[in-house]
Amino acid sequence: MSKSSPRNVRATLAEIVRHPVRQLVLRWNWKAALLSAAIRGVVFFSANLQAGGGVAAHVLLVDASYRIPLAGGCAAVVQAMRSARPLWAALLVVLVGVPVFSHSIEFIVHRAAGTPALGTSIEYSVGLSVASSAFELFVMRHGLLIVGPGAGSLADDLRSLPRLFARVDR
Repeated sequence: MSKSSPRNVRATLAEIVRHPVRQLVLRWNWKAALLSAAIRGVVFFSANLQAGGGVAAHVLLVDASYRIPLAGGCAAVVQAMRSARPLWAALLVVLVGVPVFSHSIEFIVHRAAGTPALGTSIEYSVGLSVASSAFELFVMRHGLLIVGPGAGSLADDLRSLPRLFARVDR
């Protein structure tokens, strides 16, 4: 779905459910996956560093093992929602639905892996999710950090962010 053809949120979600391969796998957002894994990796590594460097590195690897595929799929949902209407419903999906789903997976994986500072790690991660989900929707609504037709390179997207924020201030 392109940014120029808004659809209602229900139709957008129905399309994702009916065609998950096309909507989530083929539109998997590698840009968001890369950025999320890097940022969340630092969060989980830092939160678990008191247990030792080896433990923190293990937690980082555990996080990256599921975070990369999960973040790309979640960002595909955000990208699909970027032109969905009404905006309040799209925001509800992006700011509540996506984080609830991803943090459920996060909790299960890290609990099974025995992450020592699980509570602290998840607490920081949830806070980051609300901010990053809102940020992703905002920049995707402006054509940045998207994948597929009309997408620029990650480097171009990152270079465009300051210009986008400068326009918003006016």
